[in-house]
Amino acid sequence: MGRLEDMLIRNGVIYHAPDGSSSYIEGSLLSNSLCVRNSSGWVTHRIERSSNGVDLVVRNTSTGLVEMRIAA
Repeated sequence: MGRLEDMLIRNGVIYHAPDGSSSYIEGSLLSNSLCVRNSSGWVTHRIERSSNGVDLVVRNTSTGLVEMRIAA
């Protein structure tokens, strides 16, 4: 997950705060996707397959909107 994680850090989805708190990527048991959790454990984003079945999309869970598309 190194390449995916690096891209999410550059785009501000994953952060590492100076106080030691950070968000992280985790596999989702309920669906076939990955999720990004903040330091409190809340899911902030979901990483899913796009409608074309090849690319990935990063969806904000609070708004439901796609924030970025990752070409495969």
